[in-house]
Amino acid sequence: MTHLEDLVFYQGYNGAKQALNYLASVTDMLSGNSNKRAKVTTKWDGAPAIIAGTDPKDGKFFVTTKHAMFAKTPRLSKTPKDIEKNHPDVMKGDELVSKQGLRDKFKTALKELKKLNFDGILHGDFMFSKNDLKEQTIDGENYIIFKPQEITYAVPADSDLAKDILAADIGIVWHTQYTGGPEIEDMTTQYGVVAPQGNKKVWSEDATYKDLTGIATLTANETNIVKNGVEKLANIITKISPGKFNAVMKNKEFIKYIEPFINQKIRAGEAQVENPTAFLKEFMDYYDDRMQAEIDKLKTGIEGPSGQARVQKIEANKKFIEDNSNILLAILGVYKQIIQLKQILIGKLSKVEGIGTFYETESGYEVADPEGFVAIDRIGNAVKLVDRLEFSRRNFLAKKGWS
Repeated sequence: MTHLEDLVFYQGYNGAKQALNYLASVTDMLSGNSNKRAKVTTKWDGAPAIIAGTDPKDGKFFVTTKHAMFAKTPRLSKTPKDIEKNHPDVMKGDELVSKQGLRDKFKTALKELKKLNFDGILHGDFMFSKNDLKEQTIDGENYIIFKPQEITYAVPADSDLAKDILAADIGIVWHTQYTGGPEIEDMTTQYGVVAPQGNKKVWSEDATYKDLTGIATLTANETNIVKNGVEKLANIITKISPGKFNAVMKNKEFIKYIEPFINQKIRAGEAQVENPTAFLKEFMDYYDDRMQAEIDKLKTGIEGPSGQARVQKIEANKKFIEDNSNILLAILGVYKQIIQLKQILIGKLSKVEGIGTFYETESGYEVADPEGFVAIDRIGNAVKLVDRLEFSRRNFLAKKGWS
């Protein structure tokens, strides 16, 4: 699943049109259009990811992590012994890193999730286990809190929701289902699932976006602003030749390095594309630095065949940028417009508070928006709607301390 705006880079002209359709559909949804074509789910900042269900090969229930599930040989844990074997402690440098916390979570999950009412295989995020729950006073209010990663989730201590959470041994938010196929690798992915119920030891929720208050509905004026922006974006896209658009996006060096370049800008707290012309110059400087770093590592240096090959790549990429500057500037204009419209929709979607979200700081807690959202189209394709300067930057810089 990719970021909405990155469809431009990875799917070319059709990706830009897909992004346009997502924006139009979410706008319709937030305008109160009953014929909405997009479904939206909320991204939860949970960890670790968990996949659970019945192995179609032998009919046995299993739990596993995302990485273990999609390994060349899937590692499915069907017994507590499997969990011990599949998730051993690991050495990082000279330090032994314990995975006991993860093993404990998965042993509880193996025991309790099989009691839920669901078929097939579900994919979700761990939000808490019993010992992750704490009492905390924030701005004079008493909460039950849990912090799986960067975001702290807070539930009023005297609420029915807090009672449900305190009664549970684990909490999981489900977002994806895998169905069909005699083998796991043959299954198809379906985004936006209904959370299974049937066991109070599991706080089981789905990620479907729920606005029961109406406060996330776009006003008439906001609707006009976004729809005008969508129309403007559509006009920009139609003025670009699909053939030239796709030809430029097939440049392997550009596509290989554009994502790490954008991520570097996000880490630095910079907008992805503020000025398209400046963006291209910065990208070339970044590319030159990456190539030079590779040359510096070569034993034969810049004069050797490998060094010369990289010099040729630098020159070829310069020529590519110069020869295609007009089309690249137009594409970056599309990219920038998609981000601007996305930010408006994220701002509106974030108005709804199901569970309080905070960032823990040295001086206390500051209010946080949800991690982001996922837009799902009519045929089940999905993209991320994330404020990358806010959440992605924090996530890049965060120290991953949980085990």
